[in-house]
Amino acid sequence: MDALKQGADSLFILLGAVMVLAMHAGFAFLELGTVRRKNQVNALVKTWLTFRCPRWPTFWSATAWRMAAAC
Repeated sequence: MDALKQGADSLFILLGAVMVLAMHAGFAFLELGTVRRKNQVNALVKTWLTFRCPRWPTFWSATAWRMAAAC
């Protein structure tokens, strides 16, 4: 029963990751439809960079620094 629960949890996380990837692709296409042709590459690069370089490491390090300073 524990193996079934662990498999279901892994499947749930995997499906969530696939949905996030699809969301990024959908947002990229939505943004491409709202900009001029000459700016499409810039819009794609901006969307790719926000996916490629997430901001959570900066947030985590700033939060950890503040929490360590509070102790």
